[in-house]
Amino acid sequence: MNERKIGILLSYLNIALHAIVGFLYVPILLHYIGKSEYGLYQLIGSLIAYFSIMDFGLTAAVTRFYTKYKALKDKVGMENILAISLYGYGGATALSLLVGIICYWNLDGIFGASMTAGELQEARQMFLLLLFNIAVSLSTMVFRSVINAHEKFLFLKGLETVQLILQPALVILILQKYPTAMAVAVAQTVLNVGLILARIYYCFVRLHITIRFHYWNQDLFRDFKKLALSVFCVSLIDQVFWKTNQIILGIVQGTAAVAVYSIASLIYMNYMALSTAISGVYLPHVTEMVAQRKPMRELSALFIQIGRWQYYLLALVATGFMIFGRQFIQLWAGTGFEESYWITILIILPFTIDLIQNIGLAILQAMNRYDFRAKIYFLTGVLNLVLAIPLGMKYGGIGCAVATGFSMLMGNGVVMNYFYKKYIGLDIPQFWKQIGRISLSVGLCLVVGYGVDHVFPGTGKLAFLLKILGYTVLYGAVVYFMAMSPEEKEKVRGIGRKVRVKP
Repeated sequence: MNERKIGILLSYLNIALHAIVGFLYVPILLHYIGKSEYGLYQLIGSLIAYFSIMDFGLTAAVTRFYTKYKALKDKVGMENILAISLYGYGGATALSLLVGIICYWNLDGIFGASMTAGELQEARQMFLLLLFNIAVSLSTMVFRSVINAHEKFLFLKGLETVQLILQPALVILILQKYPTAMAVAVAQTVLNVGLILARIYYCFVRLHITIRFHYWNQDLFRDFKKLALSVFCVSLIDQVFWKTNQIILGIVQGTAAVAVYSIASLIYMNYMALSTAISGVYLPHVTEMVAQRKPMRELSALFIQIGRWQYYLLALVATGFMIFGRQFIQLWAGTGFEESYWITILIILPFTIDLIQNIGLAILQAMNRYDFRAKIYFLTGVLNLVLAIPLGMKYGGIGCAVATGFSMLMGNGVVMNYFYKKYIGLDIPQFWKQIGRISLSVGLCLVVGYGVDHVFPGTGKLAFLLKILGYTVLYGAVVYFMAMSPEEKEKVRGIGRKVRVKP
């Protein structure tokens, strides 16, 4: 099994662990620190998340160009791109610290109307600690890019698995004595520094990388800057979509509203991870295909193939949540989070369009055509912000979710599909033709699932688990026999043969 397949499998293992840990972790946090403290932690985390994008797209650009030089066996180019990128990361880190200090001195003005004096004091302390965390991460991000470019997914994803397990364990240990949001931030920072040191060690000791400046290439710098700034713009708008709504709610509604929205956020971020687990490991492969000038029909075939598999999985989760989501939130988070169900639905349904096509983003990066995505995403983010402020003030989290869902539908759904077909040459009509056929089977499962849940409305944990299991089996059988191609069925059977226990 190659590293790419291992990376996909480990990605899904991490997703499963992340979901399991997260769904156990959140009730524990709510128990120890309460709804308001949890909301405070999520609010400051959402604010500090903006600083994580201040690598200005360097990470994606380093991965792309380092992979290119690696494919061409150009050792000098590999060393040179790393040396140049370090200067860029140093500048980005310094800028993030400067902007962070400015924000720190204005926290009272931003949140003074919705927070108590005690909450503001803790917010300031947490902000400084998490700012340090981000600065350390930014200055060493090049090492993660190198590991990714070498397709060492076993180490990269394995380290993420370690983080998933250790972080909640460390947090819970500290909360026994210090039940505050600040304690959560301390544990997160300590663990992050340890993992960064592990990546640095791996790059120098196992991959034997060399960082050395050889020459200045103006053409390279131009292409590098184009991709980096495009990715940065997209990352910035990502924060508008996924974090700004919580900041808006924190300003106009308070920390309790942020907590409700954060419950939905955890669900749809796990939903997103199900898709990016596949596409995320394909960037080096797509880059090599483009560098080798593979015909567009091969890229279209990969686009459709990956999209189908992503849709099989995402449709299972989306329809399952539509049927059982209310009960799940009640059992998981408790009372007071009923709005989280509708917030999640309003976001994941339009978001699915983007997620089943995100291999297209890897194609755009490999072609260095990401600038259009950046422009459209920027306009989409502006639309989201313009709608979210008034809707959030009037309708709270529901209003913010409507703004985000509508914006994603227009930008990621309508405009990007036109661009993929018209200017990239991907076979979008064939893609949606195949997704439409699969949707007939998905719709059948949804109707049957609703009916069964109505006839057997058991509310206990055991009944809930049995219904989830039953729906998963139903969905798998219907999709296998009614939607999958012969090639896909053979892959499923192949997986079954590999995992079958021999007598």
